[in-house]
Amino acid sequence: MLSINPGLMIWTAITFGIAVFVLWRFAFGPLQKVIDERRARIAESLETAEETRAEAVRLLNEYRETLGSVRAEAEEILERSRKAGDTTKAEILDEARRQAQRTVEKAQEQLERDVRVALQELKGEIAGLTLLATEHVVGKSLDDDDHRRLIDEALRAANLDDLELGSGR
Repeated sequence: MLSINPGLMIWTAITFGIAVFVLWRFAFGPLQKVIDERRARIAESLETAEETRAEAVRLLNEYRETLGSVRAEAEEILERSRKAGDTTKAEILDEARRQAQRTVEKAQEQLERDVRVALQELKGEIAGLTLLATEHVVGKSLDDDDHRRLIDEALRAANLDDLELGSGR
């Protein structure tokens, strides 16, 4: 079965020690160094990723703030534009009303002038017709006083002296 040989045990222990030493020196050391370097690169990558994530979060928050302020500014500009448009609209409407009122007033004044002119012409024609009719009836010419008196009587009879010209008188 199993026999213990001290010489073989010593040489096995020495060989094992040499193998461990060689592996430690030439295999485990460089492997450990590679593992440590890889661990350091991973830690550095994680740290960089965390910094990048933090920067991304900061930029996102900054973007949101900027977007909010831009929206608020846009709303303010729109509101100012609406107010300016309303003000301009009101001014244009007021000016149009004033101009329409002036046009109506001018038309009324022109109408009043035309009515006065027409009445004057009508009075003159009535006076002429009255004079002709009177000369025809009386058969003689009238002097200025008789002429004036007959015209006034004819106008009173026709009620042309009492005509109103509307809002102008």
